[in-house]
Amino acid sequence: MSSFLYHLLFKKNHPAELYSEGVRNENEGRYNLALHNYEDALSEIRKLKVDNKFGEKIAERMKILRSTIDYEKNFQTSREAR
Repeated sequence: MSSFLYHLLFKKNHPAELYSEGVRNENEGRYNLALHNYEDALSEIRKLKVDNKFGEKIAERMKILRSTIDYEKNFQTSREAR
């Protein structure tokens, strides 16, 4: 396997890359997609059994993002009820 192909495959599942993609999606308002990216990054960290601080950071970000998603869902529901 060429080194370029290996790099491409490895980078796609690298926890830091998944986290960065999640941050970009979160900043662009695609919260559900960002949450999925964070979940994938956390899963990869757990598989590799490395850097627990990074995993804790991702888990905290996921909690905040879930709250944001719930808030927006409730806000949309209350606006539609008017």
